Amino acid sequence: MSQFEHLEPIVWNAMTLPMEERIAFAHQDRWIGYTRAQEAINTLSDLLSHPRTVRMPNLLLVGESGNGKTTIIDRFRELHPVAAAGGGEPLMPVVVMGMPSEPNESRFWTELLLALRIAHRDSDPVQRKKNQAHSILTYVRCKMLVIDEIHNVLYGHARQQRQFLGVLKNLSNDLKLPIVSVGTRDAIRALHTDPQLSSRFEPFGLPRWQLNAEFLRLLASFERLLPLANPSNLIDRDIAIKLHGMSGGTIGGLSRILKRATAQSIRDRSERITLKTINQIDWVKLSDYGKQAQLL
Repeated sequence: MSQFEHLEPIVWNAMTLPMEERIAFAHQDRWIGYTRAQEAINTLSDLLSHPRTVRMPNLLLVGESGNGKTTIIDRFRELHPVAAAGGGEPLMPVVVMGMPSEPNESRFWTELLLALRIAHRDSDPVQRKKNQAHSILTYVRCKMLVIDEIHNVLYGHARQQRQFLGVLKNLSNDLKLPIVSVGTRDAIRALHTDPQLSSRFEPFGLPRWQLNAEFLRLLASFERLLPLANPSNLIDRDIAIKLHGMSGGTIGGLSRILKRATAQSIRDRSERITLKTINQIDWVKLSDYGKQAQLL
């Protein structure tokens, strides 16, 4: 496989696959440990190992949509998977759940129980679901609760918001459990509804990518994971500028563009991504979705 030295070894075997299987391989998600992502992993690790205290620290992972928040959380969960204790009982150090579409306590406990894979009835009283969730979190020795889409708190009226944030505060206090909230910039506004709670959440930002050396390193890392027979030289000035503009400075946008461009390059047998390839793919920036919808 020496002809594929421009690729990571984990990609070499994919180069012998039939066309459609190689394209499917290209569309798989892979972890790229760029600087800010690794810093986030380290911060989460420190929080996970934090001793139980009266006032547990919490984290707010905040960034634009499509800029790597969920990927970081998924990677962290992979690093701390469900295991079995000596007696066979399950250990779930990191529990990840989605925030309901509005700050509703009953629906929150339902989502948490679903994340814990615990059978229950949606119609159960709130207190019963709460007690069940508390009991299971203790049983599986949960060390961290991650709540994605926390900005959904804003989709309720002021009283609902205050009541729900009180639920989070009590949950952290009762179980001495660090909570990681994940969301867009609106999440900062959501948590500031309760000054006491917001002071516990240390913000960790994932800013949009700038067109700089760090972005070029990201492009080089991506290129080594794309199953193409020829180097694309994505750090070329014109290609880098084009990719940065199309992606809107988000890693999610960049990943989707490169996956489509890779598929195009495999199908047309050019085996490299060029400006022509990039211009051929059908792409609309996330920020332009609204404009595009008006044309439909």
